[in-house]
Amino acid sequence: MKRNLPRGTAAYCCLSLGFTMLSRSFGFYYLKVFLNLYNVKENWFHLSQVLFMIWNAINDPLFALLQDNTNSFLTRTRREGIFFTAPLFAMSYMIAWLPFGQSDWAVGIHLIAALCIYDTLYTFIGLLSCCLFTELNVCQTDRLLLTRYSTITSLIGSQSIFLLEFSSDSLRDFTAFQATSLGISVVASLLMMYAGLHAHTTYDIEAKVTFPAEETCKDPGTENQESFFRNTVQILREKNFIAFVVTNFFQEFHKAYLSGFTAIFCDHLIPKSQVPVSVRSIFYGLTGTLGGLAVIFGTPLIERLGYFHVIRYNFVWKFFGGLTIFFMGPSSPWLLMFFILLDSSFAIATFSLFNLPLADIADHDKEKYNRRYHISSTVFATNALIVKPSQSLAPMIVVAVLNAYGYEELKAGSLPTYETSILKSVMFQIISIFPILLAVVQYFSWSQFTIRHRIVEQTIDV
Repeated sequence: MKRNLPRGTAAYCCLSLGFTMLSRSFGFYYLKVFLNLYNVKENWFHLSQVLFMIWNAINDPLFALLQDNTNSFLTRTRREGIFFTAPLFAMSYMIAWLPFGQSDWAVGIHLIAALCIYDTLYTFIGLLSCCLFTELNVCQTDRLLLTRYSTITSLIGSQSIFLLEFSSDSLRDFTAFQATSLGISVVASLLMMYAGLHAHTTYDIEAKVTFPAEETCKDPGTENQESFFRNTVQILREKNFIAFVVTNFFQEFHKAYLSGFTAIFCDHLIPKSQVPVSVRSIFYGLTGTLGGLAVIFGTPLIERLGYFHVIRYNFVWKFFGGLTIFFMGPSSPWLLMFFILLDSSFAIATFSLFNLPLADIADHDKEKYNRRYHISSTVFATNALIVKPSQSLAPMIVVAVLNAYGYEELKAGSLPTYETSILKSVMFQIISIFPILLAVVQYFSWSQFTIRHRIVEQTIDV
């Protein structure tokens, strides 16, 4: 029997495509641009990351409070919020690629503004996207299919890295990089606005059937009369939620480190004489591609085994993969590239599945407290409140370690050969040891998650 597409698939996939085009390329390039092209100083870099971490922690619960408890034109429905803020998100993406000036303070202020403004819109639309995932369909099978189809479009969206790599010759032509970024931002904005017009949730449909005369439909949060803070405390006391956020914190840490430093490490550890620039550009593009392919073609396996076991197997691979490359050493650049490619791919593939347990947590919360609607924004925002600081901690820790071994001097060309060798050895150790440490923590935290193989069959007839 042919399986129908989950509700809202086309609209949600357009949202995933546009969102990924911006988020994947921003995460991949912003560190390299600010560290190597704008030459941001370490004190400004750390200040920007601290401010970013604080704002990152504040804006998620703030936007969840707005989205689940207000009825303005931005929060009336999930899709309307996406429609009106998508162009702003696209504009915030461009801020990082338009220099404020060459002085130390101008570059520092530029980094702070770029991070905070971008993250504001990223968080607002990201929360809405996560809520749509939970509320478009309440059937677990449909959610898994939606994950598969949205991963296909996200895979296409990650090719924005390919476009930027080849158009700019790996950032050597920054003007071409800026022009390509502008084109990407326009296309992404249009795609997300399409989703904002057509991504109707089950609650939209339910309201139209029950109250056909109403001109607008309220999303669940706008009729939620419970205290936002009470809901948040209830979520934080859940054992499954705690197990998930600990796992997710280190997964986000791992993904942020890979996204920001893969190009930097490979530029220094993989000689250009052994790996041509064109091959290197393809490699960078593949780091954001293979993980999506793993999810797309692995969906039947995920459905059969359950996402819990698939995610846990990834932590086993991460541990033994890191251990293997550590003992084999950095002597073979091709082997090192292969490990980094696998590490990035599995990290992205695993992260792509994390909406499934969060949606299950939202379902469990709704059932346990007998709520009329999901409080999806609150669940996802509470997760982000704990997890998002890892996005700042990862670059802060890595940059501090690199600068302790002379990375600033290396960029200036004044680091002695012997110390350069030590710095490269440190880079290799970060590449191999980070996965080992993260895998150990994640394996044990994820083992405490007990919501497994939940299938919720519920439909709304229209």
